[in-house]
Amino acid sequence: MLDWFQSTGAHRLAIHFDLDVLDPSLFRALLFAQPGIPADAFADIAQGRLTMAQIVRLLDDVATVADVVGLGITEHLPWDAVALKTMLAKLPLLGSQKNSAE
Repeated sequence: MLDWFQSTGAHRLAIHFDLDVLDPSLFRALLFAQPGIPADAFADIAQGRLTMAQIVRLLDDVATVADVVGLGITEHLPWDAVALKTMLAKLPLLGSQKNSAE
């Protein structure tokens, strides 16, 4: 890959980092790690297998041959944060106040 990039004559690179390339058993804030869905819900869809260490190594390697000028990170689905927000919204003092006439 590095040889290919260098052969293009380009010197600057914007990277699109889709978190779905990560192994969902190692990083849970992904579509494939959505809680409460059947285990085979995404059986026919390719899923990531990379570790964070592999991604860091890959991007470090790329940075040795390119001036990285942009890094977009997509597909972050923080299921635990969404669940916590939903729960907190229902708690006394933290959530919406119920009408006292109810």
